[in-house]
Amino acid sequence: MIEDNMPKVAIIGRPNVGKSTLINRICKNTEAIVHREPMITRDRKYYTTDWNGKYFQLLDTGGIDMKSKQRLTMQILLQTKKAIDESDLIIFLVDLKEPLSPMDEEIIKIVRKTDKKIILVGNKHDNTEGQYFTEDFLKLGFGYPLKISAVHGINIGDLLDEIVKGISDIGTQTIAQEDKKTIPSIAILGQPNVGKSTLFNSIIREERTIVDEVAGTTRDSIDSVVSVNNKKYKFIDTAGLKKNKLHEENLEYYSKLRTVRTIEKSDVGLILFDCTKPITKQDLKIVETCIEKRVGTCIVFNKTDIVGADVMEKLVEDFGRKLKFVKFVPFLKISALKGKGLKSIFKMIDLLMEERGKKISDSKLTNLFKELEEQSILYWKGKKFRIKFMRQTKTSPPIFLVFSNMDIRKKTSIKRFIENTIRDNFGFMGTPMSFRFKY
Repeated sequence: MIEDNMPKVAIIGRPNVGKSTLINRICKNTEAIVHREPMITRDRKYYTTDWNGKYFQLLDTGGIDMKSKQRLTMQILLQTKKAIDESDLIIFLVDLKEPLSPMDEEIIKIVRKTDKKIILVGNKHDNTEGQYFTEDFLKLGFGYPLKISAVHGINIGDLLDEIVKGISDIGTQTIAQEDKKTIPSIAILGQPNVGKSTLFNSIIREERTIVDEVAGTTRDSIDSVVSVNNKKYKFIDTAGLKKNKLHEENLEYYSKLRTVRTIEKSDVGLILFDCTKPITKQDLKIVETCIEKRVGTCIVFNKTDIVGADVMEKLVEDFGRKLKFVKFVPFLKISALKGKGLKSIFKMIDLLMEERGKKISDSKLTNLFKELEEQSILYWKGKKFRIKFMRQTKTSPPIFLVFSNMDIRKKTSIKRFIENTIRDNFGFMGTPMSFRFKY
């Protein structure tokens, strides 16, 4: 569920006219992937921004190629049409360095079918001395295009003024930072083709991301806020994390970087495993990344509807053996395609958020280790390890400060003893924890 009261502005155009670059310029970030290869943006993605106190959402869409008959291209067109239907205002973006093309004319035919206000914007007007085809676009019937350069930021303020003017009579809302902080962010992770987009679409109850049999269909992170039992959850569909290659494609690298950034900003990571395939090193690497980035973690076995009970049992056993280093990580069994097990996902998220926000008092922590001190057999160079004082300094994720009688920063066995003791007594299921040591 996207914020319903916020005006929506769709950016429409053929491939490589600079839609994602313009998004990044307006939103002052680099969230949208920009690359010379066409059709990088495939789903419609929402970005919230504001200008002079007026909040609105930008809808980034895939480049429309009317000539292509590829199934994926047709799905991009469908997503773009949905963005046009949803929007209150449309920016039709063209490339001023190239003449008006038949593709531009075909796209404008689609846009004309709506009664939405349209702003014709000519991109790549980088300097006054270049050769441009500005007058070519007068044929579209919208007058001269508003000349901008998304790369260099030229006339972006003028464009934003036009956008705000076009949506001035539409209700808006400011987003309270407190409200945003209370909504948990859940990243849907996994290798390509494990069912991430299918699960995402099942959760938000609409096909906003493209589900296709081609590996790597989702190249950017797509998010949506849903409300269940009066609770809001922000789900983020991410690009599949592939095994590292010696010569990784530039685009693939940036796509992976977006996914890692998404993990860093998330509270919970749902890592999908395909039940029809064995657990791989790359699956384990994704789990390690979540633990390293300190997000609440849950393994989700998907496609359970097409495997037998014996296969599931062996998979769970294999999972337990290969992931001994994260015994605290829970797992669920679902079928994203059939919609089975979705309720358990929300229960798990609530539980992981509760565990993530848990706060243990200084006295409980210190007294626990004082009681264990006599039976402890932890020694280093003939000296018995003792904890003088312990404090939890942070929640979400939890961080503990440990004062002891020796320097244990490089002593893995002692650190593991401390973490396991805390987990055995206070839980923190699915929750990575950090420690700071002083002596």
